[in-house]
Amino acid sequence: MKLGLFKKPVASADSQRPFTPLFVGGPPRSGTTILHAMICSSNKTNGFINECSYFTAFMHPLQVGLNTFDAHTRHYFDSREALICNHAGILETELGKIWERTGKPEILALKDPMLTPLFSLLGETLSFAKFVVSVRDPRATISSRIEVTEREQRGVAVTDEQIQAFCHEYVHMYGMIANARATLGERLCLVDYRDVAGGKAIEQLTAFGLGTLDSQRIWAEPISNPSEYADDVWATQLHGQQPSLDSVERFRQHLSPAAEQCIMAMCGPIARELGAI
Repeated sequence: MKLGLFKKPVASADSQRPFTPLFVGGPPRSGTTILHAMICSSNKTNGFINECSYFTAFMHPLQVGLNTFDAHTRHYFDSREALICNHAGILETELGKIWERTGKPEILALKDPMLTPLFSLLGETLSFAKFVVSVRDPRATISSRIEVTEREQRGVAVTDEQIQAFCHEYVHMYGMIANARATLGERLCLVDYRDVAGGKAIEQLTAFGLGTLDSQRIWAEPISNPSEYADDVWATQLHGQQPSLDSVERFRQHLSPAAEQCIMAMCGPIARELGAI
């Protein structure tokens, strides 16, 4: 391990639990990367690190166990609650390993858009975990999703069916978050992407208990080097850069009127419910 790779350990304010897990989510291309990087500029968190897809995979066995409880899993656990309690121990063990590897921060800040629909279940399993979700205009989110897909397809235009699939993904992920608001309560923080891009989200995140965030230190102490992913089709112009308002209205240069109409018809209701538009 290279010296200076991780931040120095920060003393925990909780003598019973050495750290608080915090998960950053939102649909793909909703601004989760720059939001996560902003959070990782805090004096309480680890440095910026790539997606926790490895950890996300640990949630799927729990889903399977709960979905098949009556048919299968009841033979292994006395109740659904017992299953959840058992799996909580597994998740805590894995988070503890990640926490040690990232320098034992007071807040372990992890991000994976694909974990977003599972925030409610994860919150039920780990009652001490906190969640931050980037809320972005569906036109901007899906316009960016279209750009990525066309890069993946080497310039071949996306189909109407693909755009509709992106819309379904947006509605599903944000719908799950909307449904989780009551159960997660004060452990959930919704952050408007426009505030992230404009730098105004720092005050909201500080009030959420994330310590002192410094906009000038975004990307200053990354665990993963942003420049290593410059050629990745999923990389954005904001990767490794300061937040910028340039991306907020950029969709107007790329979306056709028909595509915009389709996106707003499918995604408008949930976007309005969460304050994205």
